[in-house]
Amino acid sequence: MMGPLHPGSEAGAHVQRMPCGRGVSAPRGARRPRPQRTIALGVAVFTLLLAGCGYRVKFDLPPHLRTFSVNTFRNKTLERNLDFEFTEALIHEICARTRLRVARPGEADLEINGEIDDFDRHVLRRLRYGEKMEMRYLLYVNVEMTDTRTNTTFFQGRRLVERAEFSLNLGETPREGRDAVVRGLARHVVALAFETWPHPDTEAKARAQ
Repeated sequence: MMGPLHPGSEAGAHVQRMPCGRGVSAPRGARRPRPQRTIALGVAVFTLLLAGCGYRVKFDLPPHLRTFSVNTFRNKTLERNLDFEFTEALIHEICARTRLRVARPGEADLEINGEIDDFDRHVLRRLRYGEKMEMRYLLYVNVEMTDTRTNTTFFQGRRLVERAEFSLNLGETPREGRDAVVRGLARHVVALAFETWPHPDTEAKARAQ
C-alpha cells in the first residue's frame, strides 16, 4: 500500500512486451506500410511512454534567472535532521523541474530561504489493544524566494503543508512516511513557485513600489 505515501506523485506506466513473430510474411499483393507512417507511429508511442513513465516538463522561468541557491532551512521542530532532508529534497526538485543551476549562496540569481514550521503526527487507526495501525504525518514550511537581480520577492509562501499516510500493519515504516511527506512538500513548493510567474501578489507589490 504505497499509494497513500505519495498523494501527488505521478504513476509509472506498465508496458507489456509482446514476443516478436518470426517467419511471418505478408500475403501476396498486400501493401507494405510506408516508412513515414512507421516513424510517426514510433514517435507517438515514445511520447505516450514518456508521459506514462513520469516524464515531467520543466517550468519556464524569467530569462535572467539562471542560478539558484538554497540556504539550509531553519528547523523549528524537534525532528532531527528534518531541515537538511527538506533542503536537499527542494534542491533536487528544482534541478529536476527547472533549468536553474545550483550556485553558492550570495552568487545566485534566485536565493531561497525558509524554515520548517511544524511537523505533526496523527494516529488514524489503532488496533484493539491500542497499538498504532495507521498514521498521518503533516509537514509545514515557510518559504521565501528572492530575485537578487531585481531585488524583489519572486515567491513567498506561509504554512505550506503536505501530508502523507502510511499503514504500519502493512509493513510501511515511519521512516518511509517521513521521506514521503518531505518529498511531497518539496514538489508542492516548486509547483507553487515556478508554475506561473509573475505571481499576482509579487506583481502587485512591484507596481506599488
